[in-house]
Parts: sequence; structure tokens; C-alpha cells
Amino acid sequence: MRLALGASVVTFLMITIGAITRVTESGYGCGPYWPSCNGHLIPEFHDMTVVWEFGHRVFALIVGAFSLWVTVRAWRDYRRVPRLFVPAMIGFLLFFVQSGLGAVTVALYRDAPDLQWLSVLLHLGNSMFLLACYLVVWVNARSLTAGDSVYGLSRGSSAMVIPPLELHLGTILSFMVAMVGAAVAGTNAAKACVGYPLCGGEVWPTAQGPLQLLNMLHRLIAGSLGLMLVLMTYQVITSRTGLHRVIRTALFTAGALYLAQAFLGALVVLVNDRDWLVVSRSLHVTFAAATWAAMVTASTVGWLQVSPNVVSKKQTPLTEARSATTSS
Repeated sequence: MRLALGASVVTFLMITIGAITRVTESGYGCGPYWPSCNGHLIPEFHDMTVVWEFGHRVFALIVGAFSLWVTVRAWRDYRRVPRLFVPAMIGFLLFFVQSGLGAVTVALYRDAPDLQWLSVLLHLGNSMFLLACYLVVWVNARSLTAGDSVYGLSRGSSAMVIPPLELHLGTILSFMVAMVGAAVAGTNAAKACVGYPLCGGEVWPTAQGPLQLLNMLHRLIAGSLGLMLVLMTYQVITSRTGLHRVIRTALFTAGALYLAQAFLGALVVLVNDRDWLVVSRSLHVTFAAATWAAMVTASTVGWLQVSPNVVSKKQTPLTEARSATTSS
């Protein structure tokens, strides 16, 4: 379903623009107004803070349009296909939660700036789950339209399956990296630690303060994700039975993104030039979201490969899925 892929792409772009809005301190570019911008449907673009904040809201509307479209298609054609219908409905609900969190973020910026970091954290987390929903819909729709063999799901397939626990743990860790990283940015703890990768020469700087502990927690979780990716990459390279190309590509992509993300994390700590900090911090969040997307894709395909309800004697093509929803 190209529609679900389109929804995933625009959601990812919304996350990226949201990251730029955050690191350029443009979150209040539209003032205390929501959903209007400075009291206007289309504001005067007198500085870049308005451009970024308004652009973020425009992309949120585009995501909303895709969300509604995916929901209508899922309801019309796939009501009896839970692996498509359920994530599509959850995504629709999460979009409204996302909109509400956007309004809360604007209100907290005005009335309780000390708590704004929490709303930003929840805003990012919800958008990551929204992205995951549409990726799950896309992966499952692809297996329906092209046949489950597209992921090596046919009976008798020799495609090697990485243990689902590893895939799911890697996915959870990629989400935690993004969330704790958002907390680090929101509490201005990005430069709390002196040095990299250790914090002032310590693995767990209990005596240095809470901001240092939070910063180091982010690094430790990121390190755990790195080790998990190394383990899975080793399994891919040394496997004799082979791994299906979708999981293999997703894992290699996640590994490359992780390396780029680690490099950018070091830049955030070691570089003091403001322009470079804006670029590195924005890309840091973008690559974190991309790593999450790659791991969600790999985990979904891995789940399909081991789910007893997916592989059947007779594959379920798109036409059968449609007829099942319209015959009643």
C-alpha cells in the first residue's frame, strides 16, 4: 500500500521539522496561538522562527490528511485483516493525541516553561509511535499485495530468522535512545558531561549531579543499542542459511544510521559553534527517528516470519482481502 508508505514519509518529515523547530528555539514562533499562527491562518514570516513553527504545523496537517486517508482505506477494504486494520486505527487515534500535545506544548511554553520539556518529550514519543503504526501497515500491506513470499513467509522457505527477542529489544532500545535524548535536550543537559564517551572520566558520575547522570544514561542506552546492532550484524554476516533481504537491509541501515548518530552525539558535546550545534542536534534527532524506523521495519518482518497466523497453506492475496470485507 503506497498510501501507508506515503504516510510514513510525511510523518518522518514532520518529526525532522519538529526537531529543527526545537533546536532553533522556534517553538513559540507562532506565539501563544493554536491552531492559528500569531492569530492568522497564514502568518507574516518576519523571521525564521515563524517559518519553522508554521512549517511544522503545515506538515502536521499533511500527516492528518494521510492519516484520514489510510483510515478510510483500512475501514473500507481491510476491516477483517487485523494486521492492517488495527495499526491503521491506532495511528488515527495517535494523530489526534499528537495534535493535542502540540496545543499543550504551546500552552506550557507560555504558562509553565519549566514543564515544557516534558510535553516535548511526549510529543516526540507519540510521533515515533505514529510513524511505527504506518510502517507496520506498509509492511503488512506489502505482504498482502505481493504475496507473503515477499518476506520469505512461504511454507518451506529457508530464510533465516533472527531471534524475535533480539529484534524487539533492539527496537525498544532505539526508542529509549530517542526519548532519553529528548529529555537530555529538554533539560539542557547536552553539555553537562565533560568529555566523550565517558562523563568526566566516569562511567556513572553519581557525584557530578543529576544532569550528568541523565546525559550518561543516554550514552549507556545508546551503547547498549550499538552492542545489539553489532550482535545482529554479526549474525547476518556469519549466517549460512541467509537472511531475508528486507531484514538484512533494515539492520544494515540501522547500523549505518547508528554510527552517524553516535558521531553527531560527539559533535554536540565537543563542538561549541552555534551553527554547527543546530545542524548536529537536528540531524541527531532525525537519525534517531530513522534508526527507530529501520528497527520497526525489521521487527515487523521478523514477527511475520514467526507468527503462526500469517503463513497458511493458501496465501491471502489483495483481492481476497477486499472480498472478505465487502461480501458481508
